[in-house]
Amino acid sequence: MGMEVGFDELYTACRPLVHGDVTRGRQALTALLPEAWRRGPRWGLAMIHAMLADLHGRLGDVQGGIGHLRAAVDLGWNDCLTIWSDPGFAALARSPHFEGIYARVWVSPADLEELRWLRAEAGAISQELSRIAAENVGRLDHGLTDVFHCPLPTRAPDGAGVLGARMSLAILQRVGLDLVASSDIARISGLIAVDAIDGPSYPAWEVWRSGDAADSRAAARLAAARARAFRPTPGLSSVPVPAGALPRHGGWTA
Repeated sequence: MGMEVGFDELYTACRPLVHGDVTRGRQALTALLPEAWRRGPRWGLAMIHAMLADLHGRLGDVQGGIGHLRAAVDLGWNDCLTIWSDPGFAALARSPHFEGIYARVWVSPADLEELRWLRAEAGAISQELSRIAAENVGRLDHGLTDVFHCPLPTRAPDGAGVLGARMSLAILQRVGLDLVASSDIARISGLIAVDAIDGPSYPAWEVWRSGDAADSRAAARLAAARARAFRPTPGLSSVPVPAGALPRHGGWTA
């Protein structure tokens, strides 16, 4: 067995999904699946099967989605929050086979706490990227935008779903960095091009003020990231319980 399927391969396969191309995303993950089976890791294989279950459901292939969901659960995937909230799983829930598979999804309170944090952090990153894009409109300085992310939790999880959710968040973090870097390059290149043609377009004090404001916003983002860092509740049970017995917050109704 060679080196396990890692971040770069998963990131590449997931990139079409970042741009909303569900069909190409399904193709890319399907192409990666044999390598994941051959090389592992087990949780990564479970993650790919779970993602494919959702994508097949979104595209109307309930039978195919159920097959991938069954495989994911067999491998220990237990991200019940994804099952409750992602639209493809709502389609799969109409299958007569769904309840039997869902009954085998067990999650510990400690895992569920981390899964909720990982999902909340993904939402925080998306909101922050939108704010950065708005703040950088009309920015006059040539400085780069600092982006800060919370470190991923390092506790030993009780199920494979947590490791998959961590990887999903890591991919989103990388996507954010790439988007901001591309935006910075376009902004700075545009400013340099204008200055090269017409000379400095703005007084030095305005450029300085723009950079100072960007630094202040970066400091606020750093403080916010530190405040959001995952802090597990001491003594929270690591004993799995059936996901079906847990209260849901939003999402589809079985």
